[in-house]
Amino acid sequence: MFRTIMLVFCFAAGWFIPSLALLKPLMPYCLIYMLTVVFMRMDLTQRVFSWRHLWVIVVNLLSAFGIWKGMLLCGIPEPFAQAAFFTTITPTATAAPVIISLLGGSIGFALVGFLLSALVVSCVLPIAVPLVLHQSAWTAMPLVLSRVCFVTLLPALLAGVLRLCFKQRAQQWGKRLTPSTLYAWMALVAIIAASASDFIDASGESFTRADILWVLVIDLLICIFSFGVGALLGIGGHARECSQLLGQKNTSYTTYLAFACGAPFAALGPAFYVFFHNAWNGLQLIFHKEKN
Repeated sequence: MFRTIMLVFCFAAGWFIPSLALLKPLMPYCLIYMLTVVFMRMDLTQRVFSWRHLWVIVVNLLSAFGIWKGMLLCGIPEPFAQAAFFTTITPTATAAPVIISLLGGSIGFALVGFLLSALVVSCVLPIAVPLVLHQSAWTAMPLVLSRVCFVTLLPALLAGVLRLCFKQRAQQWGKRLTPSTLYAWMALVAIIAASASDFIDASGESFTRADILWVLVIDLLICIFSFGVGALLGIGGHARECSQLLGQKNTSYTTYLAFACGAPFAALGPAFYVFFHNAWNGLQLIFHKEKN
């Protein structure tokens, strides 16, 4: 119950105190801590690669282009289709392996899926974004990729050094520190919620309430689709992991990219999606704790 109350409190605090967005520089360090703990407790000898990883990535890419093109064919204004595209194509969130560890799933499977998703989507975006926005995204990609590498390679290096120096004790430390990653995630939820609230306040004159409502509806449908289809792809062994890999998205990645490419309305898609995937993860953690 305490975790549930804290999660709701962090979410509400971020939304009603948009000034917390000033803490955004702390986000990568929270992610680094969370992933370092996950890497420390990962069993490197287990067989973690699966054809399911490839299916998750294929569905992620095809659904992004399919939803974007389908909305255009249905006569929906292009800005909404672009917002849906940026939301759907977003790669797996850095925190996904952490959530999987808290849910008792396969950390190795989630880590491989996260790394493959970040790599493949990052390679596709320089071609996809110009097609969708009718402009070049090459100038934005070096900075985006450097940020992704910072929060993924550094934790791997830190965990590798600790495991090399302390061997089994490092893995035990990782297991003991796992509960603390939940609170780092809560801090991230508060900061991201504050950032979204601050963005809405700053853009209040640019977008109508109806526009924002439609983007929220689109994001909700994409969230249901992503987590649901991901679970179907993982039936028979990794339903929880595949659902997380497809549903939990690195929204800061594509939000930044949309802004960098001059498409602020498209950035609303991934910016608002954070509410839905974090809400679902919060419910999963509640149900998992009650089940245990």
